[in-house]
Amino acid sequence: MKEISVLFLDDEQNVLNSIRRVFADEVYGVAVAGNYKEAMQFMTREKIKVVLSDQRMPDISGVEFLGQIREKYPDVIRILFTAYADLSAAEQAINIGAVYRYINKPWNPDELRSVVAGAIHYFDIIVENKRLFEETKAKNEELNLANRKLKVLYDVQKEFSSTLSHELRTPLASIKAAIDIVISGTAGEVTAAQKDFLGRAKSNVDRLNRLINDILDLAHLESGKITLEKQNEDINKVIESVVATQESVAQAKGLYLKLSLDPQVPMFLLDQDKIIQVLNNLIANALKFTHTGGITVSSRTDEGKHQVEVRVQDTGCGIKEEDMVKLFEKFQQLGEAHQRQAGTGLGLAICKEIIRQHGGKVGVESKSTQGSCFYFILPLEQMKG
Repeated sequence: MKEISVLFLDDEQNVLNSIRRVFADEVYGVAVAGNYKEAMQFMTREKIKVVLSDQRMPDISGVEFLGQIREKYPDVIRILFTAYADLSAAEQAINIGAVYRYINKPWNPDELRSVVAGAIHYFDIIVENKRLFEETKAKNEELNLANRKLKVLYDVQKEFSSTLSHELRTPLASIKAAIDIVISGTAGEVTAAQKDFLGRAKSNVDRLNRLINDILDLAHLESGKITLEKQNEDINKVIESVVATQESVAQAKGLYLKLSLDPQVPMFLLDQDKIIQVLNNLIANALKFTHTGGITVSSRTDEGKHQVEVRVQDTGCGIKEEDMVKLFEKFQQLGEAHQRQAGTGLGLAICKEIIRQHGGKVGVESKSTQGSCFYFILPLEQMKG
């Protein structure tokens, strides 16, 4: 049994018989009605996709009928038949019935089948689009709800991290002070073995203190509690000052630490202390994982002088491809397990947040065993007069 998808309304029986013959071999079912009441009964019983109505009917005009169909079944595609090629009927059909199209009698059977097939396809597209819209709307609502829940959890986590870090600082300071007193011999003579154990304890206290400071730093940056103190600065001089403080570390490892600065880089607005923090972190990482050769720190502007790029290029061990995506995430550390004891895993995440708040971006280029280049790009924001 074919599912009825199309309804024809016409008061002439010979027309209805002709319709039955024209559509007898179609895959969809066709219903015919000789009056308004019968047509509306079909509409309530069947899943009609397309309605075709004659304009001249004894109980209702085709335009009026299609107008009612539009109100009750807005998705149903409406087509008007008329034997009178008058413009006013066509205008009414478009404005009142919002018809898909109108067809003059007598029709061509092939053309009529083609029009109906197109109307059915159009109906299916409308219904599918609505389904997809509702599905997308529901998914978006679910996603928005999930995002709101995540934000609440994230805010709680940040507040917890900040509070916990503050609470840990005081006892850690007391522990470190007590260890220093014992190591100094103020509380009594200390053996070499005891000093060794106390030294290890102090080292771990220092590491824990660095972790707490990094957690607080990142939490304050992300929460907006720290605002950038931007001044018009010469970033080349900032780079030079940081490199000068790191030269002794490079020399101790037998590495070069050199500069390649673009003298055309203009002064622009930046938070000097925060950029120093970023540079110190990137250069320290490069020194940690470079054992031969050295590090080059460079600056350059783009052609339009809209932004400046600072690069820290090393000749170190490089980074595996699968580790690249994790580098700037929280608690991710470079190197093998035995190399991670000195780091907190938050340095690069802090760098990323500082540069983001400057309106810039950070990135890395690397291949395993072939060295790495960490870089950041800042907009050349000029001081307003």
